[in-house]
Amino acid sequence: MVMCLRGLRSRSDLIRHIRTITTISRAAPSLSTGLIVIPARMFSDKDRMAEAQKRMQQYNGGFSQQKKKDWLIISVSILLFMFGVSAASVPLYKLFCSATGYGGTTQKHTKEDEEKLRVMTPVEWRPIKVTFTGTVNPNLDWSFEPVQDTVELVPGETCLAFFTAKNNSTEVLTGISTYNVTPFEAGLYFNKIQCFCFDEQTLNPGEELDMPVFFYIDPEFALDPDLINARCHNVSLHYTFFNTAEKSSRFDMAEIVANVSSMITGKDSGDVTFTIPSGDNIVKVNDLVYKEVVRKGYEKEFVVPGCKVVCHVTGTFRDSGKVFWCTKGGNPFTYTAGVGCRVEGWEEGWLGMSEGEISKVVMSSRKGYGKIGNRSWNIPGNTDIAFEIEILAVR
Repeated sequence: MVMCLRGLRSRSDLIRHIRTITTISRAAPSLSTGLIVIPARMFSDKDRMAEAQKRMQQYNGGFSQQKKKDWLIISVSILLFMFGVSAASVPLYKLFCSATGYGGTTQKHTKEDEEKLRVMTPVEWRPIKVTFTGTVNPNLDWSFEPVQDTVELVPGETCLAFFTAKNNSTEVLTGISTYNVTPFEAGLYFNKIQCFCFDEQTLNPGEELDMPVFFYIDPEFALDPDLINARCHNVSLHYTFFNTAEKSSRFDMAEIVANVSSMITGKDSGDVTFTIPSGDNIVKVNDLVYKEVVRKGYEKEFVVPGCKVVCHVTGTFRDSGKVFWCTKGGNPFTYTAGVGCRVEGWEEGWLGMSEGEISKVVMSSRKGYGKIGNRSWNIPGNTDIAFEIEILAVR
């Protein structure tokens, strides 16, 4: 806000007003009004003009410093608030999923359900096949698999299944599991009476452990219109074990500070080392993506944005070569180029490939899954990846 001093009769009145305003602004910064504009006609004496300008600079300088402090406090408060919300979002999301079944989260059996369990009547005309699967995060040297692959039951019928875990390492390891049910709509009716999920399991070297899952599917499953319309007769229960010793939080204050610093300075705080080899079969796409041609295509039909591509894909870690996705031996993968993919390196490497071509598209983590990674495929953050792509048809 601009303050203009008018109606002053003398220069002494001017100096007195400026001193008064300066004193008030120092005592109560919140009452400060901004800059002072003084009529030029008040200055005929150079000394008094210099003194007035000095007072104005002190006032305006104090106002500017206070404004900077206020913005600093506001910025830090917003950052801390966002960090708190981020940290609390995981348990809140878990509670939400447990209450609604969203994302295939099963329902936890409570004491109130015991009476319902005693009087529950099986729905014999609605058979369901439940499939059990299990995976282990690469950071945990365990074997983990279901004892039985499938069971058949009906809504309202209890069932007991077992999973077996074995520690293949030479040291004591502790793991913890997460789970989900597909189709997601079925998670609302999948009730576990006894389960090992979210409980730490510690195994000695070479030790093997059988873990039970006692559950039932609520009879209301048979009346759900979405499941009826989908003709759902198959439900899958999947578990994934993680190493509790590994860092699992995605929210690291040091990393957040480093990221903010890199954003302000314009410099990347991450590892910028990504080397592109040389060779006749190496095609550089950009500084972070290159293509290794294994077999040239027919060079008649090329991949362009919007076309449909039928292919086989094998996804691996660049350094170790470990496979995290493979379609060979199964149904080909169909993909519309330029649509629905958030991995930049994937999109950039595809373009220009021709029907019949086999190439390995290698990309930096910054063109892949970034600092977070991909938990569905057990890809850690900051991991360079590669996709070997065999183009079967371009439509």
